[in-house]
Amino acid sequence: MPKLTLLDMTQRILSSMDADSVNTFSDTIESEQVAYIIRDAYYDLINDIEIPEHRKLVALTALGDTAKPTTMLIPDGIHRIEEVRYNKIKSGDSDKDYEIIPYMEPKDFLAMSLSRNSSDSTIVTVAVDNGEVLVQNDKAPEYYTTFDDSYLIFDSYDSTVDSTLQTSKFLVWAIQEPTFTMSDTFVPDIDVNLFSLLLNEAKSVAHVEINQRANPKAEQVSLRQKIRWQSDRHNVASSSSNYYGRANYGRISRRRA
Repeated sequence: MPKLTLLDMTQRILSSMDADSVNTFSDTIESEQVAYIIRDAYYDLINDIEIPEHRKLVALTALGDTAKPTTMLIPDGIHRIEEVRYNKIKSGDSDKDYEIIPYMEPKDFLAMSLSRNSSDSTIVTVAVDNGEVLVQNDKAPEYYTTFDDSYLIFDSYDSTVDSTLQTSKFLVWAIQEPTFTMSDTFVPDIDVNLFSLLLNEAKSVAHVEINQRANPKAEQVSLRQKIRWQSDRHNVASSSSNYYGRANYGRISRRRA
């Protein structure tokens, strides 16, 4: 099956329901309902099935605030952060030194932070919501956490190199959730071999919600395609079975109106 536009899928589903044909997804109440069912099925699909193409390097946003030198804003649309690296280059060095920064659970991060001596000259008190954490200013970051799924907080920074952590020194590997545009010509950002699955998932729901009767054939096809996709989802094979495994830190973005 080729890649389909929102209008293509809407027309195909309406045809399977013996409904009136349309020239745009918003022509009738029924066609508009189908279009929104397709949108919801799309978001369900990309949450249920991890699509390798949605993994990419993303940029954290530095606050540029010396009162919060180790706080970084997570960009919108991030479904899950899988790996964080920081360039721990020393002052005067020329070779980059990207090292993995492990995620730490908030309660453990807080315990580690508050065990530090706040009167020490290497310790900076940083306000976080209605509390505070203590970060070091004499070494590159070693751990990070998040208390609100909007900001990442790192345990330290090297003030001899930078006054705050820098966006340019991060390499962040994450799953970025694509957007769905309610437009006739919109083509969902999924592999071509997933369009049949998306179409049948939406068709199954549309028959139940609009026609008030199930479509067993669409449900059977959808199930077979899900099973096939799990064994054939990568264009490039990986020698590591854990390469696309789940990471420690998860974040679900708010995507639907």
